[in-house]
Amino acid sequence: MKRCGAGLFLGLSLVAVLAVAGCSSGGSGGGTTQGSKTTPVITWATPAAISYGTALSATQLDASAGGVAGAFTYSPVSGTVPAAGLQTLSATFTPNDTADYNSATATVNLTVKPAAPAIVWATPAPVVVGAALGAAQLDATSTVAGSFSYSPAAGTVLETAGTTTLATTFTPTDTVDYTTATASVPLAVAAVTSPAEVDFGAAAQTIRGFGASEAWYGAMPGSEITALYGTESSDLGLTILRLRIAPTTWTSSSQTADTSAWTTELDNGKAAQALGVTIFASPWSPPASMKTNGSVNEGSLSPSSYADYAAYLEAYVSYAANQGVNLYAVSMQNEPDWNPCDPNGTDEGPNGKDCYESCLWTGAQMDAWVASNASVLTTRLMMPESFYFSSGMSDTALNDSAAASKIAIVGGHLYGSTPYYYANAENKGKDVWMTEHYLNPVSGGSATSIADALAAAEEIHNAMTVGQYNAYVWWWAGNSLIDASYNPTYFGYAIAQFSRFVRPGYVRASATATPAPGVYLSAYAGNGHAAIVAINANNYAIAVPFVLENQTVTSLTPYQTTASGGLAALSAVSVSGNTFTYALPAQSITTFVQ
Repeated sequence: MKRCGAGLFLGLSLVAVLAVAGCSSGGSGGGTTQGSKTTPVITWATPAAISYGTALSATQLDASAGGVAGAFTYSPVSGTVPAAGLQTLSATFTPNDTADYNSATATVNLTVKPAAPAIVWATPAPVVVGAALGAAQLDATSTVAGSFSYSPAAGTVLETAGTTTLATTFTPTDTVDYTTATASVPLAVAAVTSPAEVDFGAAAQTIRGFGASEAWYGAMPGSEITALYGTESSDLGLTILRLRIAPTTWTSSSQTADTSAWTTELDNGKAAQALGVTIFASPWSPPASMKTNGSVNEGSLSPSSYADYAAYLEAYVSYAANQGVNLYAVSMQNEPDWNPCDPNGTDEGPNGKDCYESCLWTGAQMDAWVASNASVLTTRLMMPESFYFSSGMSDTALNDSAAASKIAIVGGHLYGSTPYYYANAENKGKDVWMTEHYLNPVSGGSATSIADALAAAEEIHNAMTVGQYNAYVWWWAGNSLIDASYNPTYFGYAIAQFSRFVRPGYVRASATATPAPGVYLSAYAGNGHAAIVAINANNYAIAVPFVLENQTVTSLTPYQTTASGGLAALSAVSVSGNTFTYALPAQSITTFVQ
């Protein structure tokens, strides 16, 4: 029998002792021999520290017996959540071969660090200057028992507009297993502006709608038409669709046109009209046979073809009706003052080329055609659809009683111009429509952002309040208002803030148009409903006190678009005594709907 003991080998190293004594220090099947049995050597590295709340697993309980077959039992067992502090783990090894091997035990120390409690604290809703902090802002929570302290403290009055930081320190009741924790959130403090007055009894123009063009479109899937013109919460709710009257062949002797080029867009119009949408159509060029240059690009309408051109437009109106589309109006010409055929090749048209359909007119020519030929039309006549919304293209006709009586709508585009009040058209009792414009994304790419939504919303606001237009129509429905999956872009959100809630037949009410710098406001009413569109272009929240007159309102539902997108209903706002105050978030569009 051998004994393993350092006392028998004084002065020798431990390795030497083991060697001399015939004892093993580990390895496969290794161990110390006691009698006829060997005691396995257990190898167990000190585990890495864990945080309180971590359950024991094979990561910590990973002892080995040097290749000896058998099983380990641990204390504490796997799945145990040890308390914070220095904990002792023990392992007992039971060999399969109990005739040749003894059981063995080992221990290691495990450091369990106190855990940091999780704090949940949502960004509070904006408050106004002068508000005192309270439970609505200081409402952090934790799943761990303990107490919160806040800075600034509850009751602090906020006196400066902008963004302030709220901070909290959480002290747990169990200071052994948990550490203190901190968190912070931003709080928007809105400047208070002077009251915005909305008088629903003071009516301005009647709204015909908000829409878009589908010129040069192919067949539109039903899901795309619904996304643009439907009225569900995910739809834009557009109410006007502009079609293109494609130039085709015209047979003067029979007064007939080849209608095949008109069918596809009219099919789109029919589907939209089934959703209650107003349809109008614009020609980019008369048939080539009627032009001075024999081409659908550039040139002018030959005076000898004036009567034929009127018959041609009426043929389109008639064909549309036969296809189930009752046109609200027909235009005599798209952009008569713009030649898109750029010799320098810098202006690309809708077909991706440097020249597209066009026909040039003067104001005098338009007057002459309208006065002598427009009476054959069986729908409303729109003119001139100037590229620049130039009054010079329509004033001659408006000042000619023979022509003015035949004009129902003065349309124009906003390229290179901004909305203005067209007094001559208004004084003659004409609707004024903005029938085409678009904005490029500020990023320079195809992606849109809240900056694009604000730019578009401000233009629509100016069109309604400064220009007092009856309608606003965006250029091209699907390539910028919705994406390839038919979800709204930021441009789409902007126009939907108007089109979803300001329906045809509503009347614009008198309202403080700019209650504060960077804040734009317009209001509308119809069918017992009210809508107030508020734009805050500032990079800080601002509180607007509203005073409502001549309409009883007890609550309003805000629909809001911010940098996160969206156009969902928020919690209703109570209106007491026809007044309420609302903090408009930074860079946002909010429509309040009754």
